[in-house]
Amino acid sequence: MITKTRTDMKKILFIITVTLLSLASCTDKDELLVPYPDDITFNELTLGTYTHNIPTGGFTSGGVRFNTIKRGDGTFSGFAYSNQNNRSFVWTDTKAARDTNIMSVYTAYRNMTEVYAVACADSDTDTYFTIDKPTVVEHILIANNTYNYLAMNYGANSGTKIANPNIPSAPQAIWNTYAPGVTRKLTNDGDFYKVIVKGYNGNNLTGTVEVYLCCRKGADPANPAFAFLRTDWIAANLSTLGAVTKVSFTTSCSYKGIDGKDLIHSYFCIDGIRLKKN
Repeated sequence: MITKTRTDMKKILFIITVTLLSLASCTDKDELLVPYPDDITFNELTLGTYTHNIPTGGFTSGGVRFNTIKRGDGTFSGFAYSNQNNRSFVWTDTKAARDTNIMSVYTAYRNMTEVYAVACADSDTDTYFTIDKPTVVEHILIANNTYNYLAMNYGANSGTKIANPNIPSAPQAIWNTYAPGVTRKLTNDGDFYKVIVKGYNGNNLTGTVEVYLCCRKGADPANPAFAFLRTDWIAANLSTLGAVTKVSFTTSCSYKGIDGKDLIHSYFCIDGIRLKKN
């Protein structure tokens, strides 16, 4: 049994509250979360206030191993972990400024889940976690990071002078997202940004689940009327993957450059991994 702190329990209670509110306001099939002390919450990972860590060689939380490929220039593939929650545009186009939003989960209000994982699925093979023995992953929480949310919601910039979110004292201005190649919002019919989750038991593929973080009308064949851009955590049901020893992640979007590559970068955040008890 994993020892949980008060912070973990507060985090679980927050997850319950958020999901109950979203259940009352949304029409899609979000999963109801209930208290469960063995949820993997990342809260045992130590971070300073408003910081993140890109570990060398990956990390472990709750007995689950997360892969990380850290590059010399400070970028990464796979997973990092963070407690940042900037929801504002950044002031300048520097790596440090962009990293503030890349390493921040985007939530409608101040994030209450403490530490969470940030994924960069820019490789088809690097972004995954593993479990020692075949286990059913009942669900995970997934959210946009701030960098992607601003790019999808505003395009290249805010378009008109607005107050910078979270900084009401700042003068109004046209704020840039600094997302390379992005010139428009993801508001067209058929636009989408989704996370593709695959389960494996050993080397055998057990199934695939798609989780939309942006979905405009006609984008999701199963739900053609859906139109949303996620502004908070959403529970993704992964139980259909069956018992797995590995869960891998990639992303896809409708907005592509002339080279055919996705213009919305392959970032997202995960938390609250629930493993089924045997």
